[in-house]
Amino acid sequence: MGPLLCRGDSKRSGNQKMIQRHSRSRGKQAQALVEMAVMVPFLVIGMMGMLDLGRAFYYQISLTNAVREAARYGTQPYYTGLIPTCQPIPPNPDPGAFCLVPGDQKIKDRLAQELSGTGFVVDPTKIVITPDQGTRVSNCGTSGSCQYALTVTATYQFTFITPIIGDLIGNPLTLKTSSEFRTEY
Repeated sequence: MGPLLCRGDSKRSGNQKMIQRHSRSRGKQAQALVEMAVMVPFLVIGMMGMLDLGRAFYYQISLTNAVREAARYGTQPYYTGLIPTCQPIPPNPDPGAFCLVPGDQKIKDRLAQELSGTGFVVDPTKIVITPDQGTRVSNCGTSGSCQYALTVTATYQFTFITPIIGDLIGNPLTLKTSSEFRTEY
C-alpha cells in the first residue's frame, strides 16, 4: 500500500506542482492586465475631466476678479494735474478740470490688464458697461455729487479639452460675471 495522501496533495511530483502553481499565477497576471487595460481609458477621461473643471473654475474666478477690479476702477476719477483735487474724502464739490472720469475704453483696458497674467483674453465686444460713458459724464460730470451704480459685465466662452465632458456639460460653456459699484465722482 502506498503513502496516504492528505487533502490537497496529489500524486504529482514537486516539479509538476511548481509548474501548475506558476501557470495559475501567470493567468492571474493576465487577468489583472486585461482589467487595467479596460479601466485606464476611464481613469484618463476622469482625470482630464477634473482638469477641465478645474480650468473652468480658475477662468471663472479670474474673470470675476478682473470684472470687479474694472468696475472699481470705473467708479473713481483719476487725476492728471499737479495739485490733487479729486480726493473722495472729503468729497470735493468741484474736482476741477484735471479730474477725469474713466471712459468705457479705459475700463475695458483695465479689465484686460487684470487678465493679462491668467492665460486668456476676453473679447472687448463681450464687455458691457452700464450706464455707458456718454450717459455717465453728461448726467453727472465730475461734480462729486453723483453716486449711481456702475455695472461691468463680461462674458467668456470656455472650451473644454475633454470631448466627453464638453458633450455632457455643453461645449462651449458660457462664463458670465458682473460687478456693481457706486461712483465716487
